[in-house]
Amino acid sequence: MIQQRKPLGIGTLSLLVLAIGFAFNFSWGTAKVQISHYLFNLLNLPIYSDGHQGFHIPFMVAIIFWLSSVLIARKYHSHFGTKVAYKVGGFMLIFSVMIFPLYGIIWVIFH
Repeated sequence: MIQQRKPLGIGTLSLLVLAIGFAFNFSWGTAKVQISHYLFNLLNLPIYSDGHQGFHIPFMVAIIFWLSSVLIARKYHSHFGTKVAYKVGGFMLIFSVMIFPLYGIIWVIFH
């Protein structure tokens, strides 16, 4: 029996979108440069919701990448890499939307 590979296509881009989402907040190099912090400083936007503490806004902006990855993977599910992108993107989306705000609530209560 010959097993056929899934074709490359638009759904494969969901892996790229997922990788860009991770790279957006990852600290690069010895100087710990973050693309998100650089872009926010360039646009004169705050990085944290309360000065130097609170919600890390670039992490919440990364929801755009997770959601895009999940939607692309869901629409083009027969393409290569969409299963991984759907599961990892879905996990990050759930983590960002449901669990991360609990950190803010706990911060307010105990700080």
